[in-house]
Amino acid sequence: MSSHKKVIIFLLFLFFSCGKEDTQKLYPVPVIGVLQGSTKSFDLRKYLVRENSSVYLLNQVQGVSINKYQINITSARLKPGLYPINLLVDGEKFEVYMRIEKMINHRFQYEGKEGDEVYVMGVFNDWSRNGLRMENQRNNIYEKNVFMEPKKYEYKFVVNGEELIDPENSVFISNNIGGWNSILDLSDSASSESGLLIKDNYSGNWLTYKYLSPPDGSRVLDWIVLLDNTRLHPDKTDPLEGGGLKVNIRSIENGLLRILGVDSRGRPILENQTILTNGSPLNSSDKSWHFEIIYNTMIDRFFDGDMSNNKPIKDSKLHPLANFNGGDIVGIKKKAEGKYFEDLNVSALWLSPIQEQTDTSWVEWVSPNHSFTGYHGYWPVKPRSIEKRFGSSDDLKELIDFLHESEIKVLLDFVSNHVHQDHAYVKSNPEWFGNIQLSDGRKNIRLWDGGTRLTTWFDEFLPSYDYSNSPEAITQVVNDAIWWVETYNIDGFRQDAVKHVPHKFWISLTKSLKVKFPDRSLYQIGETFGSNDLIGSYVNPSELDAQFNFDIYFNARQKFASDQSNFDDIKSILLRNRKKFGPINLMGNITSSHDQLRFSAYADGQIKFSDNGTDRTFNDPVKQINKKTTYNKLANFHAFNLSLPGVPIIYYGEEIGLMGEGDPGNRRMMRFELTKDEMKLRQTFSKLNFLRRSYPSLSIGDLLVLHSDGPFLVICKVYFNEIIILAINNSASSMSMPIEIPVEIKKLNSLVKNLNHDFGSSPILKIELEPYSHDFFYAEF
Repeated sequence: MSSHKKVIIFLLFLFFSCGKEDTQKLYPVPVIGVLQGSTKSFDLRKYLVRENSSVYLLNQVQGVSINKYQINITSARLKPGLYPINLLVDGEKFEVYMRIEKMINHRFQYEGKEGDEVYVMGVFNDWSRNGLRMENQRNNIYEKNVFMEPKKYEYKFVVNGEELIDPENSVFISNNIGGWNSILDLSDSASSESGLLIKDNYSGNWLTYKYLSPPDGSRVLDWIVLLDNTRLHPDKTDPLEGGGLKVNIRSIENGLLRILGVDSRGRPILENQTILTNGSPLNSSDKSWHFEIIYNTMIDRFFDGDMSNNKPIKDSKLHPLANFNGGDIVGIKKKAEGKYFEDLNVSALWLSPIQEQTDTSWVEWVSPNHSFTGYHGYWPVKPRSIEKRFGSSDDLKELIDFLHESEIKVLLDFVSNHVHQDHAYVKSNPEWFGNIQLSDGRKNIRLWDGGTRLTTWFDEFLPSYDYSNSPEAITQVVNDAIWWVETYNIDGFRQDAVKHVPHKFWISLTKSLKVKFPDRSLYQIGETFGSNDLIGSYVNPSELDAQFNFDIYFNARQKFASDQSNFDDIKSILLRNRKKFGPINLMGNITSSHDQLRFSAYADGQIKFSDNGTDRTFNDPVKQINKKTTYNKLANFHAFNLSLPGVPIIYYGEEIGLMGEGDPGNRRMMRFELTKDEMKLRQTFSKLNFLRRSYPSLSIGDLLVLHSDGPFLVICKVYFNEIIILAINNSASSMSMPIEIPVEIKKLNSLVKNLNHDFGSSPILKIELEPYSHDFFYAEF
């Protein structure tokens, strides 16, 4: 063979080879979900490894076009299903897929008066008060047709500026801030489900996947096997009887193995993902954020280790919980030295904001105008100084060094949306900040959504950055974030108020972090209250790794807190979450947070979901837990979170059932002298955390809901040769439930209660659980 031909063959090999990090051009692009009848623009730039790449559309798909880096989709004439979008990026072929989702054309109606100004708002439009105007069609009946997914929604009418529930709808739910939302349930219109592909076996170079047929018996029509965005050669896959397949991963070092499919009824089969690292599926022995458990400490409220820095602000109007309470960095280090975090089996610590705070108290703009201090850390006045009440620079370095020696990672809460009015940047660069006054005369304070989402202020004394018009501000605040990583060797950030900060800030920050620290896996998780679409818009390779999974949290919280739990819709909730964030993700799963009322207060019956949590803090605070079942409900909720994809996050005190109302009542001082029930709960948390970190199926395995009827929930997690089953009884009665297991196993061993179940020839497992209890089972084949 001539040398010329050898060169050509070598170049062709380079061109068509896949999974090579040094030639990667496109990060894995998720399946683009598009609602039937809608239009969508997908920004491909967030998935390009290199800026200024050339991108071309190779195939003709009805309703799909590309404008430089924007994939524009009009789905009006497309049926529900899976469609390929073939791209050429810098001369290399890639496959991206879109999934057209079935929609329902729903008509909202409201009977008003002549001349009313009526809008409908809800989760479906991110609660925009003026986005969906209703028209007076006849006899003062105002109507608006909205295309919606067939699922459950919360909504309200806005009539002449006043928010109202639907007077013709008797079904409503607490909005968790003292009011109510109407409920619209379109779930009955959803299409029947397709089958499911699960990871079955890993042996040698072969990964085996099993197909679980749906109730209607539909067959697999086609499998699409990708490494990141490149289809594997057919020689790498073998079909199996029953619809499954085998994949040969020889010569594949790293990447995301993705299997998509279509069944004989034209329905997409949900994507299955396997992370490959060093030539094999990711395992819990590998260093990965998928296997971490994060513990969130509020510095001022955890432990007072140095009384010399206790300097509460003197103001007779201050509630004790609204003042500095004495917790500090030294206190956290003392507890770390006493192995508190190791014994709890957590592997990462999220520290609340640490920058220097204002030295006086301030009165909230909103009624009833309570006074507060910056004890929480969210009112910074200097960008690179540590609040003196929390400790010194040396204290922080010593804490982080000790935690790293203990193999515990550290996240720092970073405030990028706003500063206090006494901040150095407000004085030196006032043009970096927006105007508090709106053109219509209103003050732009706490107008969280709609056209003011990116400009609203949290209070009169908390100016928000105007990043949209101040590129210099972006550069400076990004440099500040890099300084904190560089100076203190932190492992990532919890990012505050993400939805109020424009995308270009997050893109700039993440790009700078990757350039400055190319060999570090820095984790960034954000906080956004809003729809899954809004939350997910910030989660991509160019912005954040994750956000808090509020969709699961808000739905699950009520179920676990209730004395009459009903898990009947948990399967559909988890399904839509999977479609949005993927079967494997790094989203944060919580039971409580510093912005939410403590779960224990709900579960104990001392607070209702309709209560105003802040009012309760100041006027009618909760007492200690009255019911032993509250501890068990909290343990059940935590066990549930540990079975989900994502990263479990424990807000300080959850492990002992710490009580609390709204801010600042949910930020009470941590306690370490415990009752027997509190110690038992902490031991339960520790044991459950150990299980999560020991079995990779709990983090990155395929999730199957085997039973979700009433208060009894059974979840199965499958990761090749490992199967774990979680069963939860969240009722006041002992329950025994026969459960059909869809995979062949011989025996189940209890990991919590030390009970074993032999199957023999029957695929039916009879699970017995005491009131408000749970168990994990490990399968033997």
